[in-house]
Amino acid sequence: MLYFSLKSLTLGVGLAVAASLGAAPHAFAETEITFYHYQSGGNYDAFRAILDDFEAQNEDIKVKDIFAQSQQITAEVQAALAAGRPVDVATVIGKNIVYFLNNTDAVDLVEASKGDTEWLDGYLPNFLDLGRVGDAVYAIPHAYGTPMLYYNRDIFAEAGLDPETPPATWAEFLAAGKTITEKTGKPGGAHLHASMGDYGTMVMVTNAGATYLNADGTEAEFDSPEGIAALQNWQDMAKNGMMPIATDSEWSGAFMGGQMGMYITSSAGLRAAVDASEGKFALGVANYPLFKDAPRRVNNSGAALMLYSKDAEKQAAAMALLRFISQKEIANRWSRESGYMPVVQDPLSDPAMQEYVNSFPYVKPVIEQMSQTVPTNVWPAKGTLEAQTVIRAMLDELWAAKRPASEIVPEAVAKVNAALAVNR
Repeated sequence: MLYFSLKSLTLGVGLAVAASLGAAPHAFAETEITFYHYQSGGNYDAFRAILDDFEAQNEDIKVKDIFAQSQQITAEVQAALAAGRPVDVATVIGKNIVYFLNNTDAVDLVEASKGDTEWLDGYLPNFLDLGRVGDAVYAIPHAYGTPMLYYNRDIFAEAGLDPETPPATWAEFLAAGKTITEKTGKPGGAHLHASMGDYGTMVMVTNAGATYLNADGTEAEFDSPEGIAALQNWQDMAKNGMMPIATDSEWSGAFMGGQMGMYITSSAGLRAAVDASEGKFALGVANYPLFKDAPRRVNNSGAALMLYSKDAEKQAAAMALLRFISQKEIANRWSRESGYMPVVQDPLSDPAMQEYVNSFPYVKPVIEQMSQTVPTNVWPAKGTLEAQTVIRAMLDELWAAKRPASEIVPEAVAKVNAALAVNR
């Protein structure tokens, strides 16, 4: 649990990486590469600044960034590829990597590295494995988050709870949320469900020790006792009155506005939460709640990058960019300025990152959970939309609380597996 008053913190650092580290030994002739992404607000500013620094070191390469909302990025990239519009580097939601591998013509980054793959070895292996097929690597981690607990210390005090001891377990989270609602009349807390309810469900059952999808993503397995018990917590949040029926954006707005006691969401929202709370309420952060005696296991959220350039000049330029952003100093800079999780090995060996953690301890749960993070489950090539629709309906029914999770969850898993059967 961490809290301190942040009045000012300079996140920008001077570019201290030699040009030779980020540039390939290749002469470019005014090459423009197109980069699809979903970064907005302050994250976009940090993202674009890195691209600008790359351009400054590679004067003959221009990076055109194209924005799409995270909910639309998959469709936008697919549409651009189908229409033959330029796509050199694309942001791909982690759980959709397998779908993109089966339905688009992505470039193997190992092959494109032409024998020099040392740059790939800097990434955390468990994150890089998301994009690995045999000896080939098709996706590198970029914007990965980890779920964490945000809480309003002022509301805790108003409800008679100790702001210094936020919930460490799911049982404590439910009890605190109920107390907050009863004592203050404010929503006690909520857990993000994310697009189609898929990511939220995955994190809850994985953390409880259950398996969300099997290794090849073709069968759901969260109807185990652990999975059912975890999703009963989702229903209990609604039954005890702490979690109102709302969307993620509405929950986020309520918390950022100081009107909700707790909110479990991605670390990608850390910077926004700090900024929103400044001068309004005292913000606290903590690790994702433990489930009974199970060790903490949380899936990363967010997206990876895939390469699509086929033209030799554009591919060389895009590879130079990917190598640039894979450097520990640049990857850590992106983590510091965006709130996403570090994706490189031993991030604290970077003095700038160590200084950042010391001066901005809100981020400590993110660093601690790196070792407790497991890759997000990926869906297969077919039946995914139908399966995710079933999961969304399952959460809605759990919310309605007319039947227990022990009845709802097995039925939903059977429907999910029927939708995915085409892949087996």
